This record gives sequence, structure tokens and C-alpha cells, in this order.
Amino acid sequence: MAAQSTILVRAVAGSDLNAAMTLRRAWVIWFALLGSPFILFLVTVWRLMDEEASIARPALAGVWFLATMIYLALVIPAAFFWRSRIFKAYWSGRVVAPCDYLKGMITVWFALEIGSFIGLLGCLITGKVLPCLLPALVAFIIYIPLWPSGRAMTRPVGNEDDPELYEDPR
Repeated sequence: MAAQSTILVRAVAGSDLNAAMTLRRAWVIWFALLGSPFILFLVTVWRLMDEEASIARPALAGVWFLATMIYLALVIPAAFFWRSRIFKAYWSGRVVAPCDYLKGMITVWFALEIGSFIGLLGCLITGKVLPCLLPALVAFIIYIPLWPSGRAMTRPVGNEDDPELYEDPR
């Protein structure tokens, strides 16, 4: 997952990135990733509208649901941990480099997107909307408030040694 985000950051980002340019690119990536599970959801609903044509496999749906939930339980915290390692400068009161900002945010976004796609593909493969839609919905709901604000690369939190200047990072 970290390799995917590094490849995407190299493709999207140049060596001369500044905070404004990075934030614009992050918004474009965020909106593109926001729309992709929605399109797959529409395809899923369209495909499963005809109940007679689809063969429902409830046992496989339960296994797929559990596998997707295990993925979400393991990979999402790992992606947040990886992002916190990349944002190490922010936790010590400095700003994060624009390339590191993209790397960290894209890692979390991709982890959530993959979880959403796995859940929606489970709906298509098993022929049942529930329970496989639930993990996809959870991943999508976690994804939505993670829009790019750019605070980590534009606003230092102050000096942690001086209580007058220190502000807790958000």
C-alpha cells in the first residue's frame, strides 16, 4: 500500500511542489477517489436489481463480509499509523513537506478505497447487497471527513517547549 502511494505521489507530484499546488492536487485526488466507489455502487445496484437473474450465495456473502471487516480492522489502523510516521514533523511542531503530505494522505485514502471496493465487489460476486455493503459503507463514511485541509504543511503548531506558543495538533 505504501508502494502504491509512493508511485502515485511521484506521478502526481513534482520536485518543485509548494503547499498551494499540493493542496490543489490533493483535492483533485480526493474528489476522484470520492467518485469511484459511488460509480461502482451504481454498477452494483444496477446489476443486482434483477433478483431472478442473480444467484445469491449467502454463505459466501458471510465469509466475504468477515474478510472485508478483517481487512478494515487491520489495514486502516496501519495506514493511519504510517501517515503519523510520515507526519512526524507535524507532531514535533514543524510543518510537513508537501510531498510527504501527499504520501501520507494518499496512503490512508487508498486503504479506505480498497476496503470499499472489496465490499462492493463482494456484493457483485455473492449476488447479495447485505451484508457486504456494510463494510463498504463504513469505509466510505470514514473517507468522507478526511478531505485535504493542508494544515499539516502550512501551519506549524508552535514550540512545544513554550506553553504560551504550543497548540495541540488536530
